[in-house]
Amino acid sequence: MPRYYCDYCDTYLIHDSPSVRKQHNAGYKHKANVRTYYQQFEEQQTQSLIDQRIKEHLGQAAAFQARAPFNQHMLSFPGAVARPRLPILPTLRTSFH
Repeated sequence: MPRYYCDYCDTYLIHDSPSVRKQHNAGYKHKANVRTYYQQFEEQQTQSLIDQRIKEHLGQAAAFQARAPFNQHMLSFPGAVARPRLPILPTLRTSFH
């Protein structure tokens, strides 16, 4: 009788019958292995999205730095992005007597 291989559990079932497969798939170890597999898959997808966003952000930051010569001293901080300095507007002092 042929054996059934479970990819999630990395094991062979002795018999390849629907009842044995159903019993195996209902087991807590198989369910835990399936949950772990998809958690790892989700983490890999999430990490690749994070890496992609960081790469896009760094590309945008480099383009911004090339255009804006202000606040270059801020680049000494790790992860800092050069930002143009805003003008300081004079305040109006009014006295109410």
